[in-house]
Amino acid sequence: MEELIKVKTQGDTQVVSARELYKGLEIAQRFSRWVSNNWDMFEEGIDFNKCTSSTVVNNGAVRELDDYAITIDMAKQLAMMVRSEKGKQYRLYFLELERKWNDPKEVVKRGYAILQNENKQLKIENGILKPKADKYDRYLSNKGLITITEIAKEYGMSGRELNKFLHDKRIIYKKGDKWFVYQRYANDGLVGYEIYMPEDREIRRTLKWTTKGEQFIRSLLEDESIVPVLERPSQMMIEEDTAEYDGAWFTASEIAWKLNLNPKEYAKHIGRIANDCRLKPVFADHNRYCRKIVDEYGRESYEYTAQGAMIIEKKIMEEMEV
Repeated sequence: MEELIKVKTQGDTQVVSARELYKGLEIAQRFSRWVSNNWDMFEEGIDFNKCTSSTVVNNGAVRELDDYAITIDMAKQLAMMVRSEKGKQYRLYFLELERKWNDPKEVVKRGYAILQNENKQLKIENGILKPKADKYDRYLSNKGLITITEIAKEYGMSGRELNKFLHDKRIIYKKGDKWFVYQRYANDGLVGYEIYMPEDREIRRTLKWTTKGEQFIRSLLEDESIVPVLERPSQMMIEEDTAEYDGAWFTASEIAWKLNLNPKEYAKHIGRIANDCRLKPVFADHNRYCRKIVDEYGRESYEYTAQGAMIIEKKIMEEMEV
C-alpha cells in the first residue's frame, strides 16, 4: 500500500499530522479556519494533541508552525467530510491502516515488542542494581544497629569523644583499633557487631549499638546533665574549649559572696546554673568557663573563670529581677 501520509506511533496509538492531512486533502480554506469549522466534535487529549511542525520558507529558513497530532480515527472522519476524490482516497487509506493495526498478528507483534523493550530496560536496571546488591550482600549486618557517630552527632560530639566518654565509664575498651564492651555488659543486648568482608581483605567487625544500647548511652549522658543539642537553650550552646586560662578562678561560694548572697545557700544553686548553662567541662578537666578539681579524698568541685562567673552572676541577677 502506497504511503499517503506519514504515520507515527505514540504509545499504543497511531497519529498523523493535521497539517499534512490538510495539505493532502487539498483544502482550499486557511488551516486555522478549517480547524475551527470542523473540530467541534473532537476532544483534545483524546482525539488530538497540540504540537509543532516546521516548513522551509522562500529564503531557506525553517519556520515553526502550530500543528496537531490527530488519531487515525479522527483523520478518517475528517477525510469523510471532504466530498472529493482525495477525501475518499484518504478515508480508504485510514480504514486499511486500522485494519492492519487491529489484526491479531499485529497486536501480538506489538505486545512482543513491548515485552522485549521492558526486558531490555530490566536488564539495564539490573546491571545498575546488581553491583549495589552484591556490595550490601557483603554486609552481614543486623537491622536496627546504629553507629556511635550517629548518636554523638545529636549531642554535638564526635564519635571519638563519645567513645572516650564510654571508655572512662568502663563500658567499652579498645583492643588494637577495635572497640569492645566489657564482659559485664556483653549479654545485656546493648551492642551488635557488623561484619564486613571487603574484596580480597580480611573480615572486619565494627561495634554498633542496639536500640537498647542507644537508650543506655542516653541515660549515661543525662546523668551527667548532657542533653541533645536541639534540647538546649540556643544561648547556652557552649563549645568545649580547652585553651589555657591564666586569670583568676572563682569558687561558687566566692561568686555568691560577691553578690552579697549566703554562700551556703547559693553554692548548690550556682552549680545547677552551671549545669543548665553547660559551663562545666565534659571531656576535659577544664574549658574557657570552668575547671574540675579533685581533692586528695577524690571529691570533685568546680571553679569558674571570670567569663564563667560573669555568666552565672548574670543569670542570678535575672532571677532576682523576676
